[in-house]
Amino acid sequence: MKKFLLASAALTALIAASATGASAGNSAAVYQKGWNNTGVYTQNGYGNRGTLDTKGNANYSKAVQSGQWNYLYQQQLGNRNSALTDQYGKGNYAVTGQEGRNNDAVTIQTGRNNTSGIAQIGNNHTATTDQLGTNNTAATIQVGNGQTAKTVQTGHGNTTVVIQGGY
Repeated sequence: MKKFLLASAALTALIAASATGASAGNSAAVYQKGWNNTGVYTQNGYGNRGTLDTKGNANYSKAVQSGQWNYLYQQQLGNRNSALTDQYGKGNYAVTGQEGRNNDAVTIQTGRNNTSGIAQIGNNHTATTDQLGTNNTAATIQVGNGQTAKTVQTGHGNTTVVIQGGY
């Protein structure tokens, strides 16, 4: 038992000593309730924060952040939803949402101070936001069923709002 504790303490010290500034100060949380959910979270940089919060069954959540001071939050409450958030740069912020079934949300942001959105409440929605540059803003809200929204912004200071309703 003493050997096991000593080995565990040595391994912990080795891991702590090998931590570099490339991953310092980051915070990630993955919460899952249900069956067959998958959550993947990768961060590189400094001061990145994020949460994947999944309730339901057979949902897939993936988040990648590289840079500084990026923040993301994903929540999926239904079944068979898929969410991907990739952020590269500094000061980017993304929120996903999704409540029904078979929804797909993708957010890709490269640059500085970009903000996204995406909500999707019904079923079978697809929403994609791809932003490159600085100070881009996007929002997507889809309420009914089977709607598609795609936002692509390149440059500086762009704004987009897409709202779709109906059932």
